[in-house]
Amino acid sequence: MRDEALDIDLYQHIYTEYAPMLIRFAEKFVSGFFAEDMVHDVFLKLWDKQVFRLPENDLKRILYVSVRNACLDYLRRVNMEQEILDRRALQLKLDELDFFEASDELFMRKDLLDQLMKKVAELPERSQQIFRMSYLEGLKAAEIAERLDLSVRTVENLLYRSLLYLRRNCSNLFWLIFLL
Repeated sequence: MRDEALDIDLYQHIYTEYAPMLIRFAEKFVSGFFAEDMVHDVFLKLWDKQVFRLPENDLKRILYVSVRNACLDYLRRVNMEQEILDRRALQLKLDELDFFEASDELFMRKDLLDQLMKKVAELPERSQQIFRMSYLEGLKAAEIAERLDLSVRTVENLLYRSLLYLRRNCSNLFWLIFLL
């Protein structure tokens, strides 16, 4: 029991003598709160490993190296956390830009399609019907011909004439719609 009491006295003496210097040393690299925590952790490890029994020169070197390593570990962890946060922030900004670009493109495309549909409404009724079935419903000429009881050739001719009319009357819309 007496050895343990001597150990505690020696440990307290070492702590009282070196802790303030080690905290100031650590504060050069990390904030005061973390510096104190690191130094306390180093002293806890000292107690577990009974390092405080070593000669003073060895003990002093071990204390400073341990605190330095604790500071390095902390700074690396903080740096890695910051990199992760920076990457996440950057990704959020990129996602936001993509969203605005996509929504902007949608509005432009919708406006252009509205203009195009106004021009389609100027076509004769049968041509409008065939154009919508082909380009909005995605039906082939043969399917349209079957549904409307027309020949495939008639459907193709009406589609061709509709496209000619639309190209002549809104060629800029065609290019913009297909570029977006």
